[in-house]
Parts: sequence; structure tokens; C-alpha cells
Amino acid sequence: MGLTPAQKARKHGGAASAPPRATHLHDARPGQLRPEPTRSSSALVVGVAMTVAALLWLYVNAWILPRFGADAAGELALPEWMPLGFDQDHARGLSAALGEEGRAQYEGIHRTSGLLAPLLVGLAWLLFVAVNTTTRARRWLRSTVVLGFAVVSLTASTAFDAALAAPDDAAAVTTASVLAVARWVLLALLLVLTARVAVEALRRREPGEDPHRG
Repeated sequence: MGLTPAQKARKHGGAASAPPRATHLHDARPGQLRPEPTRSSSALVVGVAMTVAALLWLYVNAWILPRFGADAAGELALPEWMPLGFDQDHARGLSAALGEEGRAQYEGIHRTSGLLAPLLVGLAWLLFVAVNTTTRARRWLRSTVVLGFAVVSLTASTAFDAALAAPDDAAAVTTASVLAVARWVLLALLLVLTARVAVEALRRREPGEDPHRG
């Protein structure tokens, strides 16, 4: 007569003879199995958002504004391309070169693609920081840089229009000049932040790497 299952279990040690149970994703402990579909999806969304935002920003600042400046202002640089700021003489000369029609076109750029570009950059980079920064304090600090760049860029566009509309207003020109410098400083900080966060994200993907290091 054959042995019953219970007798077989007592004879062979019970669980020792049982086949190993397959480990499912929902049963996995941290470090045993780490499914990555959510992280991969987030990385894809962030990558697409950043690419679209960066291309739009470059389109406005490296294509539309330079072409407009070359056609309407001649050799005078637009405020966006003056990282050291500008004075009243430059504002007067640029205002005269643009004329009323040119200033209206300049304002139109600031109200359309020039408005959308920094907004998209701000949203995309905030998402990038949120997904790839592990500590709350660091996330807030980095988000401040991103928000600062977006806010200063938008405020600077309005200040540039005001300075060219009233180049004899020393306060308006000074405000626009300061914002032009601040915009470049924040752009440099944003590029450094992007490189730093990207390096940290790559390190976290390496086996055995401490995600809180750095």
C-alpha cells in the first residue's frame, strides 16, 4: 500500500521535499525583486516633457529672437542676449531702431511662444526634479531654482517691453537690465542642476548604489 501524503511529509521532512514556490512581484521584499515599470514610465514622460520644453526654448531664443533682432534692430542686441545687462543709451537706440511696429512685434513674441517656453521649461524641470530627487529638502531647494528661472524669465520679458516703450525711464531700464543678468545666472544654475540630478539618477540605477548618497 502506498504512503499517504501526510506520511510522505513526515518521512521526508515536510517542507524540505516541497518544490520551491515561485516568487511573484507582489511577494518580493525590497532588494529581492524590484519591478521597474512605474519608474520607466516616469522617466519616459519626464524625458519627453524636457525634450519638448528645451526645443521650444531654443526655438524662441536661438531662432525667432535672433532673426527678429537681425531684421528689425540691425546690429543692436536684444535684451535677451545681453548677459551683462544694458544701459539707457542702448535702450534708446534699440527702441528707435525697432520703432512702434517693431516693438509691437517684439511684445507679440513675448506674449506667445516667449510666454509658453519658460512655462514649459518650468513644468518639465519641476517634474524632472520631483522624480529624481530623493530627499525633501533637496527637492525644495532644486525646485526653487527651477521656479526662479521660470518666474524671472516671464518677468524679464515684461520688463524688456516696458524699458523699450519708455527708454528714458531710468527705473524701468535698470529693472530690465537686472532681470536680464538674473535670467542668465539662473539659466547657468539650471544647467548645473540638470547635470547634477542626471548623474544622481544614473548612480541610483547602478547595483548596490545608495540612493541617498550625494
